[in-house]
Amino acid sequence: MLDTVSRPKSCAKKAVVRKKDKEDKEQTSECVYKVPCANCDKTYLVETERKLGIRLQEHRTEVEFKTKRAFTRNQRSSTSAEYNKSVLIDHAL
Repeated sequence: MLDTVSRPKSCAKKAVVRKKDKEDKEQTSECVYKVPCANCDKTYLVETERKLGIRLQEHRTEVEFKTKRAFTRNQRSSTSAEYNKSVLIDHAL
């Protein structure tokens, strides 16, 4: 006589072991990230200790703020010597 064996539908290991939750990339801190330029072939490697999502939002906000300002000729020449937070901002402007 031939006996058949089937696998159980669930096993004890699945009930006990839980997979790690994947961390959202924007919640990552203390990392190096790569930012490609949308207008040319340059790429910037940037290091931050803060959360990646917050830092990327700061880059976006600063670029938007500086590009949307209305300038007179005198203001535009004085802002060219202005200090920016990062080389990303310098490149974008």
